[in-house]
This record gives sequence, C-alpha cells and structure tokens, in this order.
Amino acid sequence: MQRVFFMAIVLSVFVVPATAAGEPDVSRNPGDDWGLELLRPDQWVGWDYGPSAPRGWRLEGGELAGTPGATPLVSGFTFGDFELRLQWSVAPGGTCLVRLGEVASGQWVAVALRDGPECGTIARPEPPAQAAGEPSPGATPAGPVPAAWHTAAIVRSGQELRVVVDGRSAHAATVASSARLCLGLAVRGAQGRFRQLRVQEPLGTPMFNGKDLQGWWTPGALSAWHFDNGTLVLRGLGGNYLRSRKEYGNFTLSLEYRIQKGGNSGIGIRTPPAGWPSTEGMELQIWDVPADRPLDKHAPMAIYGNVPPLGRADRSGQWNRLVIKADGPMVSAWVNGQLVQHCNTAWHPELKHRYRRGWIGIQDHGARIEVRQMCILEAPEGESPAAWQTPPASAIARLLDRLLNSQQLAQSDGIRSHTAAARVAGAGSETVLADLQGPGALVRIARTTDQGTLALYFDGQSVPSLECRPADLGHALPHLTEDANPLLTCVAFRQRLRVVLRHAKQAAYRLDYVTFPADLPVASWTARDPGVPPGWLAAISYRREQFGWGVHREHDPYRRVQAQAGEIAPGKSQTLIRLDGAGVVHWVKLLADKKLLESNDLWLEATADERSQPDVATPVRYWFAGLAGQGNYQNFVLVDRGGVTNMLAMPFSRGMKLALANRGSRPIRNVGLAVSVETQAAAAGSLAAYPMRLRAVYCPAGAADVPVETRLSGAGRWVGVVCQSRTKAVPDPVGLDIDGESPAGWGPLDAGLFFGPAGDFRTSGAGRRGALAWRYLLLEAVDFQKSLVLRWPADTSADRLVISYLRD
Repeated sequence: MQRVFFMAIVLSVFVVPATAAGEPDVSRNPGDDWGLELLRPDQWVGWDYGPSAPRGWRLEGGELAGTPGATPLVSGFTFGDFELRLQWSVAPGGTCLVRLGEVASGQWVAVALRDGPECGTIARPEPPAQAAGEPSPGATPAGPVPAAWHTAAIVRSGQELRVVVDGRSAHAATVASSARLCLGLAVRGAQGRFRQLRVQEPLGTPMFNGKDLQGWWTPGALSAWHFDNGTLVLRGLGGNYLRSRKEYGNFTLSLEYRIQKGGNSGIGIRTPPAGWPSTEGMELQIWDVPADRPLDKHAPMAIYGNVPPLGRADRSGQWNRLVIKADGPMVSAWVNGQLVQHCNTAWHPELKHRYRRGWIGIQDHGARIEVRQMCILEAPEGESPAAWQTPPASAIARLLDRLLNSQQLAQSDGIRSHTAAARVAGAGSETVLADLQGPGALVRIARTTDQGTLALYFDGQSVPSLECRPADLGHALPHLTEDANPLLTCVAFRQRLRVVLRHAKQAAYRLDYVTFPADLPVASWTARDPGVPPGWLAAISYRREQFGWGVHREHDPYRRVQAQAGEIAPGKSQTLIRLDGAGVVHWVKLLADKKLLESNDLWLEATADERSQPDVATPVRYWFAGLAGQGNYQNFVLVDRGGVTNMLAMPFSRGMKLALANRGSRPIRNVGLAVSVETQAAAAGSLAAYPMRLRAVYCPAGAADVPVETRLSGAGRWVGVVCQSRTKAVPDPVGLDIDGESPAGWGPLDAGLFFGPAGDFRTSGAGRRGALAWRYLLLEAVDFQKSLVLRWPADTSADRLVISYLRD
C-alpha cells in the first residue's frame, strides 16, 4: 500500500516539514491545514470511556487540565500508523502521560512528558495509576499553573514508535507491527494540561481511478455519475445511490466534496447489499443548509435520523474535507479538521443493531455533488478496547432502552413502576396531584381536560422548574411521541417531584412513574439538560416515525428464519419454525392475508425452553392489535411491511418453536411466519442476560371458570394488555393487586385514563378501534414477585390478552 497521508490541500509524505535538525516542525500551533482534532472545545465526547466517568479533570476552551491522580482518560479512537501532535504543560514535579493501549493485549505503553532530561521516555508497562502521597482521584483541578507550553509529536510507523519534544528527538521504542493502539491521557504528581490534540493517518488506497466507475454500482442509472478531470460529478437525477462493490468493516475514509447551494446528499457506510443506509447501515448526512439550522438528527454530519452532530464546520459552496472513521462500534467524522460526530453505536439503542460491515456509497438526492481525493485506509477486524464495551451507568438510558429493545424488559433491573391518581372538582386554586419520592422519573401523563396550568417542583423547590398549560407539556418535556394525551415522556427527579394543578374547575389525572435502584445515577430534569443520553431522543423519534411509514430493520444482521404452511386443517396446529440453543427472537412477522386478523380462527403459539404448554397462545388478531383493517401508525411495537410484525422480543435458552393453529371451522391456506433471531453468542448468554420469558395469557369472555379478572402467578413484569369487547366499548380496568396488595392509583377513576379517551385512535403506547383496545406498558411495566391480578368491571364481557415477562 502506498504510504501517503491526507493534508488539507495537497498530498504529502508521512514525514511532516522538518527543522534543520531533521525533526518534524511542531513548534507552531497545529492549524486546520494539519490533521484532525481529537478534542472538542467544551465537550468530553470521545474521551469518557472506561469503568467510571472522568474525575479530576476540567475542560474549558479546548484546554484539558487534570489533577494528580485524576481518572485516566480512554479515548474512542485507535490507530495503526499515525502521528499525534499536541501541546502540554505541567507544574513542577508533575508528569503528563500520553497512553497507548494495545487493543489485543490490553497492555498500556505510556509516553512521559515532564520537565527534565527524561522527558519523552516510553514506559512499558505504564507507571502505576497513583503513587504514594498523591491526591485522590476526583480532586478539583486548580487554576492555570505557571508552566510553559511545550510541543510533542508521537509518531508510529510499523514497529517504530518515536517521540519528538519541542522539535527534537526524545526517545524511541519498538512495538508490534500488528498492534492497534488506543489513545489515552493521564496526569501524575502535579497538575498537567493538554491542548491542540491532533492526529493524522495514512491516506490509504484511492477508491476511484479517476476515469471510470470500475468497482462501483447503483441499482439506478450509473450514467448519472461521471468524471471531470479526475473529479467525480453527479448530475443530480435522484435515486442513483452509488455503492462500492467491495464491503468494508473498519476503516478511515477521507475525501473532499462540494455540493450545490441547498443540496442534499450523504455518505453511506457499512450497508448490506440488500439494505439501505438509514435503516440497516448508516449514513453521514451531507446537506448545504444555513449555519443557524438546529443541530438535529438531519443536520450535516448527523448519523441520519439517529444521532445529531456535535457541531458544524462545513463551508457552503466550497470544497470541504471530510474524514469518516469506523472502528468497531465507534463512528466518528471530521469536517475541515473539526470533530463533528462521534458515537459509540454499541451503546446506542437503535444503532447497536446495525451491520458493522458493508458497502460505502454516495447518495444521489437530486443535487449536484462533486467528490475528489476519495481514499480509504482499511483497518483489521478484531476486538475493541475493553473500555468501549461497558456503557456508563444511567438510569434514564436503562429505562428508555425499553422502548426500542423490548428484550430489556426481560431483565431484572430494579426499576419499579408506580401510579398516582387525583381528581379535581370545584374552583380550587391549587391541587397537589402527586408528591413523588425519588430517585425516579415521570413517564406518562393522562388527563381528562386541559384546564388550568401544571407546575413541576423538583427536590424541594419553592419555585417550579416548569409551569405551563397541560396542552403544552409535549413541547416542554422530553419529546418521546407526538401524542398529547396520554403523553409519554421521561422526567427524571433525584429526590422528589411535586406536581401541582392550578386554576382547574374539573379534571382527573393519572400519572405513571418509575423509581430507580440506588446504583443507577439520575439527575433531576432541567429545561437545559433533560438528562437523556445525547442522540437518544432522536433515535426514539426515528423508530416511531419509521414504524409510522411501515419500515423496520427488515435486513438486520441477525439470522432470518421463514416458513410457509401449505394448509392448516380445522383443529390442527402446525409448527413452522424451530430454533435450537439460546438466543432472542427480536420480531415475529405473520405472512398471511390481513383478513385473518378479523376473527379468532388463526392462533399464534410460541413455546420456549421445551415447555409442555405454549408461552404465547392467542388469536393473531390480538398479537397484532391495531393493524387489522388499518395501515401503519407511529408506535414502538407493531408494524406492517410484507406482513404484520410484532416487535416484543422472545428470549429462550433451550430452543424455541413457533406454530400457527386453526381454531376455526374451515381450512386456512397460504399462511407463514418469519422471525429475526439473535443467537446466544451474540446475545451474551440468553438465560443470564434475560432471565424472564415472554408469556401471553388469553382469557376469553363468558367462560364459566374465568372471573372478571386476569391472574398471573409467579414473579415477572406485566407489559401489555389487549381487549375485545363483545357487547360495548372496552372499559378501563378498575383495580390491580400486586403480591396480594392494592397499589395506590389503581382504584376506579374517570374512563379513558388507562387506555385513552373514547373513540377510534392509535397512539404510540395505546389505542382503540371500535370494541378493541390495547396498551403496551414499556416504560411503566409493572413488576410483581408472587402474583398480579388485574380486575375489570363486573359487567365486562371481553376477550383479554395479558402480556408479561415471567421468570422461569
């Protein structure tokens, strides 16, 4: 491979301009014409990996200051050959350490930067984390130290690792030529500072020959693309997404692009041949829009639809230098040298299900775009640093993950659901609807009217953090859905949340909330910081919108199993899919005419772990509630594309079988099932990771031995209910017993606070259609240890399906 490196304007050899002594010239500040910045001015992004959050550091204006004993920082970047440049300063007696971790072995090499003759020494292994007498980690960094700024360059080329300090060679060492090195920082002895961290890698291999499109294809018209004096030009016809025939996993991709004013395009990466970047791969958005456009999930360099960018650095109508680095779960992007995107997709609730290998492409979105100097430096497949694998402890992340990954509901996570209910009658000026004790989060607000104003007081406040009309809550609080009532949200509180209604003459409220275990940190909501992990609200919105359009991960990276039944005779059951071992079924798709959802003739039966009776046995009309006779709608459970699909995950440890049964009087033909199954190796040991199994208890109306209640025995978590009335609209349940006790908030209240108001509607978590009603309790799932009893009005005549995860 030709060893050339990427510069802003010209191509250069790896060795940068030298001084008279023959060393790299790093005496000047690195500018936009050299390398890629590794540190945002005031954001920790890219440097907050490891078992605990960074402590003992201060980041201001791009200057990073650390106290002695501060938590060593681990970056989200690894490299083969590279040159790292930085500026450093240290107080007397202190040492700044640039850490280089060998990914495969987990061993760290440290470059020691200190005043004196040993500056630039390379220690293997690195010095102990804390020497005797040093301050403990977590101490607050002091102000600037009176020490001069120095420069350093660390150059790795093959087996050679070389350190240059203030333009002069310091030390050199040998490393394994195959070693992948992760960057880290630490401080020892006294306060140290870092700034201007920038890196440069080899360019790699050109992706175009500058003459024709050999090695590229598009399902559209390849003639939409052509070369003009070595520059790839798109005429902008629309729909001709250019794709590499070769697939890439880990790589650094560099290019220059120029797009017409207002033009839209993107760079697709890691997309499977039959997939699409925004749903199965990933797309880094290119869009020429005004600089004041919000940094949302569609902004330039967003991971389209899911992760907003960190900032903007593109120049409208000009050539822009773009570098995209895909490294295991990490996806990063730089525009004109500035870090504008960084995401650990292994932690992201949507992107963790995307492919990590696939084609690279350039989108044709109808705009003229020019691309030149497009090169790729491939990196080996393999393990990522251990620090990248463990997500930071976050109560809100653990909770919201349930919306997009229902298998999380099969975990014993210590999150408990509660309900508060209140009714206002009269002209009182103020009513306390709820006084909630934390740590916890308010997740659902249902009400009968929008009268008055609501005020939210956190942690003993005398002045509320929020006061607004009930109808405006969806704009003021974290935006999980488009639904105004009931409203799904996530309002965290560390100690206490008091909800007050003012100036309402008549209203009824039902507030669902959860409490968190002590080991999950949570901070109280503020308008400035809602406490949701960066990008997660975008991902939740993306999934909800995709389901509304009938789109889901049709080509996810898991095994697909599909089977068709020739004919199922009346009274017969036919097993269509058998799965061995352990894993998780992420979704089940029914391949049949949707007219079969209009009766109770066709049943779905799912049996896990060799049980004698099915865990799920229900008419399909209830398993795919809300899709019968209607199209798609925004939600988190159901979607109709090539067959109605239910996304409630089914973990198993000793096999799984899925069957269709005919409980009608006529043969059923042309029906089938398809599933997406993640095997045990990928699911990290299904039994240990997911100790509960999905169960669905079907209770038909009118059975003599079935009272007007639904009972679950054992330990588990109730997550959903579907009802079909045989006489009139389905009523709300009137009571709940958990382990023999009636929890607060579950007594009879105004109708419509559980399922939602009367009439036909479909929301993200619930809905009604005629005499059919359904609700999925994903955020507010109800835990029980011995039993759960759901009670209905005495005159109820309805088929009921109660869905839960139960412990074996």
